[in-house]
Amino acid sequence: MKTCIKTFVAAVAAMFLALSAAGQETGVITLHGHVLDSSNSESLFFTSVSLSGSKISNVSNADGVFSLKIPEDTPADAKIVISHLGFLTRNLTVAEFAGSTQEKPLVILLAPMTIQLDPARISAMDGQAIFRAAFYKIRDNYPTERVGMTAFYREMIRKGTAKYLVLNEAVIDIDKAPYVGIAPDRVGIYKGRGSLNYDSSDTLLIKLQGGINTALNIDMVKNPFVGLSIDEMMTMYSFELTGTAIYDGRSFYAVSFTPLNREDGILFKGTVYIETESMAIGRVEFSLDFEGRAEDAARIFIVKRSQGMRFTVNRADYVVSYRCVDDKWYYDYCRVDLGFNARKQHSLFRSNFTVTAEMAVTDHKEGGIAIDPADRVKFKDILSDQVSAFADDNFWEDYNIIEPDQSIDVVIRRIVRQLNRRER
Repeated sequence: MKTCIKTFVAAVAAMFLALSAAGQETGVITLHGHVLDSSNSESLFFTSVSLSGSKISNVSNADGVFSLKIPEDTPADAKIVISHLGFLTRNLTVAEFAGSTQEKPLVILLAPMTIQLDPARISAMDGQAIFRAAFYKIRDNYPTERVGMTAFYREMIRKGTAKYLVLNEAVIDIDKAPYVGIAPDRVGIYKGRGSLNYDSSDTLLIKLQGGINTALNIDMVKNPFVGLSIDEMMTMYSFELTGTAIYDGRSFYAVSFTPLNREDGILFKGTVYIETESMAIGRVEFSLDFEGRAEDAARIFIVKRSQGMRFTVNRADYVVSYRCVDDKWYYDYCRVDLGFNARKQHSLFRSNFTVTAEMAVTDHKEGGIAIDPADRVKFKDILSDQVSAFADDNFWEDYNIIEPDQSIDVVIRRIVRQLNRRER
């Protein structure tokens, strides 16, 4: 049986099981840490970790755990910066990580931060007004000309808690359309590789359709709520200013949004973070609001199914973030996490699947990138069926294992030399 998952406003993803062992790295030391919320001891996933004054960085995984490789000659008093949206940034020295191991990482507590803004300013602005102002400022805050981007993309389909069925990764070119007008983004694959891990016991063959394009479609600044106008957004969602947050030295309004009328269909709920000074949208965290309609939600994603199979969705979460460079904000990172159950009709037994997709931009330049129409990735494309055409073992060099649980930043650092060599 074959099932195709249609990438809705969620880029579904997969990472990849690999073929041979990675080469040993020399001249580096590895720092291990576990980041927790000091108020409740919960792990903080996707925490930014970097070596101050360098381009070396990483993010913590879903359990709040990270590893950071730095040159072995780094001074013991060099600063390691740990930052997370809504928490006070901490600066630790390399020396403080002495003795940390993968089995026993250094425990790092971050304190939640509440910032005080001018009460008069807050009282004069409600969540809807802030949200509306952010969209009226798009022309000022985001590129109005095409931008060429290089990005790393990976996708994974997992069965249960252990078995990775599909693992793919690719370096891609993006011709990013201006944030004014309706021109589409264009994307082409530069290098790619992947693997399928099905065996005779797998009676359900699952593929992901349009994952790369979906990762671009969840750009909520360019494509708000899947193509709604500002007036439509105001009639379909309620907006509430729920607080403020600090991230990377900038202050943000946190504006939550929820559907006004669930009878309008399966919509979204989440939080948009809007910088208090520029009113730029810096990050959006959102989910499909399908409570009580898990089977209806599955119809959004499943584009082709075998007769007699029933699907329900139990998770559809999205994150998209932007980076400010020279007073302009650029699409920078996205992640999609989708979970669903599959079972034969009248059967008591079900299989659980998760689909994950990530895209991180590694470089951008003004003027766009010319991508031949014949080479453009289309929404109907399935990366698993195409990736072998872009294989190049020399490109990946000693990074020849696709490690599903490894941070995307770690993967990018392993291929940065090849990316730098590439002719623009």
